[in-house]
Amino acid sequence: MQPLLVCHAIPGACSNPNEVSAIAAQHGLVRLDDAQIGVARALAARLVGGEVAPASVFVAVQRAAGAAVFGFFESDEISALLAAFAVNKRGLALLQTGAFDTINVDLSLIAAPGEAPAAYYGWGFAAASKDGGRAVVKASAQIHRELYWAIPTFARAVTADGLRALSSIGFRPTDTADPTLLWIAANSFAPSR
Repeated sequence: MQPLLVCHAIPGACSNPNEVSAIAAQHGLVRLDDAQIGVARALAARLVGGEVAPASVFVAVQRAAGAAVFGFFESDEISALLAAFAVNKRGLALLQTGAFDTINVDLSLIAAPGEAPAAYYGWGFAAASKDGGRAVVKASAQIHRELYWAIPTFARAVTADGLRALSSIGFRPTDTADPTLLWIAANSFAPSR
């Protein structure tokens, strides 16, 4: 049995994997194991197109963050993916300048479980069904509003559907030269609890 981590003293900046997993589960999302991550990554590559990090990077990120890669299942098959994690100050600096490498993620930029994060990063979102898409968007919004509302949250919209989904939960363009990078400023939403 894993020991329970307590959220640190900074409300709205909670990198406790158990808390993240609990909120994701409220929307039908399951923390994926290594084999499931490979299936979810293949789904994302098919739906998103372009370059997607290898499955080995998804697995490494999952291990570093404790709870970063989730799937939504329909008829025992993964129909949606949510991949997101908290970053430390160095990770935030790279996100703010548009220099964060999303393909070969530097694991030293990920906030360790229980560490006070500097930002939250929505690394990947993909859905093959409306139910899966709805679950990913709702879980993302609730995770931000309950666990990460006091720090900035970033995500990239690489498809028109992704831009619509992210905009619907409050993401706006950043001031960087990267038009795909969106964010929600710290303290933009009051906690819902």
